[in-house]
Formats: sequence, C-alpha cells, structure tokens
Amino acid sequence: MKEYTRFWQLPEFHNLELIEACYTTYEFPRHWHDTYVIEVVEQGKDICECQGRTISARAGEIIVINPHEVHTGRPLGKRALKYRCFYPTIAMMNDVSQMEAYEFAPQFPNVISDPGLARMLLRVHRFSNEGCESLYSQASLYSALRQLVARHALGVNSANVSHHPCIKNLREYLLDNFSKNITLEELSRISGMSPFHLLRTFRAAVGMPPHEFLMSIRIERARSLLTRGFDIAHVACETDFYDQSHFNKHFKRILGITPGQYLRK
Repeated sequence: MKEYTRFWQLPEFHNLELIEACYTTYEFPRHWHDTYVIEVVEQGKDICECQGRTISARAGEIIVINPHEVHTGRPLGKRALKYRCFYPTIAMMNDVSQMEAYEFAPQFPNVISDPGLARMLLRVHRFSNEGCESLYSQASLYSALRQLVARHALGVNSANVSHHPCIKNLREYLLDNFSKNITLEELSRISGMSPFHLLRTFRAAVGMPPHEFLMSIRIERARSLLTRGFDIAHVACETDFYDQSHFNKHFKRILGITPGQYLRK
C-alpha cells in the first residue's frame, strides 16, 4: 500500500489542524508539539515511545499525546498503519474543558480504549473534510472533544518541565533563542555543567538531547509562521535552517508532510 499524508485546517476552531495518514515503514523521530495530538487508529497498529515508555494502539483505539510530551511513532507489523489525527491547541482544549467544569486544559492517558468515542472522532474527522454543513460539523466536533474530556481526563495539563533548575533555564534559553546558532559549549557555560554531564542530564530530564529539542522548537515555530502566511523561504531563514532544502527535509521528517503540503491546507 502506498504511503500518503493528507492535511487540512479548520480556522474556526483555533486553526485546528487535521491529518489523515497511511504509513508502512515510515518512522517519526523523537519530537514534541505545542498542541495535543489525538490520533484514532483506523487500521494496523501504531507503536510509540512517549516520555520514555513504549505505548501502542490498534484499530479502534485512541492515542493522545499531551502538549510537550516527547514521542516517536511507527507502524508495527506487516499491515499498513492508517490513522486520523487532530491537533487541538491548549486554548481550544481549555474552552472544551470549561464546559466540563475543568479550570485548565486536561491531561490524558496516552492510550484510550473507547470504541464509541473512537467512532465519534472518526466520523467528525471525515465530516471536516467532506464539506458537511458547518454548524453540524462544529457541534459534532465539540461534542466529541467534550466526551473525551468527560470520560478520560486525568487532571489539569502540565508541560514537561524538569524540576532541575539548570535544565529549566536551558529549556527557556533554547525557547527564547531558537533562531541562533547555539553551541554545546554555550549551553555548558550557561548551565555550569561539563558538556558530557549536560547532555546526560538534559536527556534524562527532557527525554531528548538538546539538539533534538532545539529542532522541535524550530519546527513548531515554523508551523506558526507558515500559518500566519509567511512563505517557505522566509520561514526557513527565520528558524535558522541552512537553506530551504534543509528546512524541507526536517519539516517532513518530523511532521510527515512537506512545508508545501502544509501551505496547501
């Protein structure tokens, strides 16, 4: 079966992004998102490393990656993996959570077995790309997300921030300076750790080494700039990629689609 990825966006829902994908061999590297990832497996089996744990889901099950959780993903077995994915922002889930008396956006288990909810999410996902009547589509989407919150929320969302003060400072430095050419020596000087100690401590606390964390920051910021209408060449420059080809390669590696596909949403 041929691999494919289809991507679109719903501006009326906090610019909600949606993906329909089919993979046979593709493996996503470690990365994270500012948004939630709500994936319903339609066929095959998905296996992920998430926060240092191995999780998997088969057809009819739901994977939820909470914001800032470091994760991977790949198909397991010979059958192609097909899934549909929602990427709601924290703001959107906060809106939904308030309907269910939650003060902040909720945290979810990474794997949910709820066939009824899975069918509801799949139906809403298909409606969103089939030109269905807007009011009905909007009501259905909010209903599905409210059910997710009501049935499976564990508590309020908390970003994956290490309690180690040096690591917290490094994360904030990388977030604030992602467009600069940051070196390991620079991070070592800021943290007061030797380079080896820094790499080991950062990876243990965050779930990925600093260079992978920095790459995820750049891709997330690139998504934001593309959504705001900037062209690919400008975004590549603003996020400190060597050139447009380098940007395209890493965007596709982490998100499964090219910047051009992202712009054609």
